[in-house]
Amino acid sequence: MQYCERHEMHNCADCAPRAPRSSTSTGDWDEWPAAAIIIHASGKAHLPGCTHIDPVDIRPPRYGWVLTPSPGAWRRLAPSSPLRAAQGNIERAAVSRCESCDSTQ
Repeated sequence: MQYCERHEMHNCADCAPRAPRSSTSTGDWDEWPAAAIIIHASGKAHLPGCTHIDPVDIRPPRYGWVLTPSPGAWRRLAPSSPLRAAQGNIERAAVSRCESCDSTQ
C-alpha cells in the first residue's frame, strides 16, 4: 500500500501514475516525481504535467521547485504560508496554486 505525502493518505488515486493531462508525451515529465511542486517567477505553483508549462523550460532563474514537499504543502499554499523552492532558483516562493493543477487534486 503506497502512501501519498501530498494528500496524506494511502492509495491516493490523484497521485497514482497517470496519463498526461495534455498532448505532452509522458516522457517529458518522467523525470519529475508526482509529488513535486514547481514554482514560477510569478509565485504560482504548478504540478508535473501542467499544460501551462513545458518541462524543458523549467530551469533557473524563472523557476524553482520542491521535489519532495512536506505532507499537505499543496493545500497550505497561500500568501500567509508560502512554499520556498529547495532547488532551481531557491529565491522563488509559491503563494498561490495554478487553477488547472488544483482542479486535478
